[in-house]
Amino acid sequence: MINDQAARLRDISRLKRATEEHLRPVRRIAITSGKGGVGKSNISINLGICFQRLKRRVLLVDADTNLANIDILLGLSPKYTLGDAVIGGQFLTDILLSGPEGLKILPASSGITELVGLDEVVADRLDNAMAQLESGQDAVILDTGAGISPTVVQFASGADEVIVVTTPEPTAITDAYATIKVISSRNPALKFHLLVNFAKNRQQAEEVARKIQLVVENYLTVKINTLGFIPFDAHVPQAVARQKPFVLTNPHCPASLNINLIARKLLRLPVEKKNGGSVFRHLFKTKELA
Repeated sequence: MINDQAARLRDISRLKRATEEHLRPVRRIAITSGKGGVGKSNISINLGICFQRLKRRVLLVDADTNLANIDILLGLSPKYTLGDAVIGGQFLTDILLSGPEGLKILPASSGITELVGLDEVVADRLDNAMAQLESGQDAVILDTGAGISPTVVQFASGADEVIVVTTPEPTAITDAYATIKVISSRNPALKFHLLVNFAKNRQQAEEVARKIQLVVENYLTVKINTLGFIPFDAHVPQAVARQKPFVLTNPHCPASLNINLIARKLLRLPVEKKNGGSVFRHLFKTKELA
């Protein structure tokens, strides 16, 4: 009798935990940039690891369907990729990779065009499968491609927050503004954050942020929150060459200290939950971009 009661209590406890996990909002962040070479993918990886170390369960989705490189940066060799789910009907759970610190990774394959214009049945299947994956996470990070192609805009629109990565280069600043303009026109409800990478110092980063914020405030109807900056740090390219995250190879270097601050700052913000469905829900609606 006592054993039966204990078993029922354990079942109730498990059901309660499962229900709470299902109802808990998932932080869905797209990390994007106006141009390539600004360190976006490296930031996505290291931010995800910072979240994991702060006791958050994270799914990192390589959403760069032109030049997928999350697996390369981590020295991983995926058996399947997102392309296999689209073309071959592979389950998303079979594609998942385990990364550092328990980070879960959904790899993409370079040069796949099948994600655009899928039929409704396949699109719904992927959307539902992704929604199930998301339900077991605290955060989903989408590492999009660079630029303002339809696929990039659609991936970013499926998130609830967008981190726009720029550098102090004039072209990167201009392209960052263009990215905010195009994505916000697609989904005005998105919360935008700005992250300045490769800055010489705080003063330079703050000047870059002021320039972008001024133009956004004058010409767009959205607001952009400055998350902070990551300084130029020789430890970062050294870690990339080793195919290791810099927060693990050099946890006390300036870049690691700053991205940890950014991770904590993000987690203190309320979860922006304005979209329904999974992060894939806008991906296949190409006609709306015409």
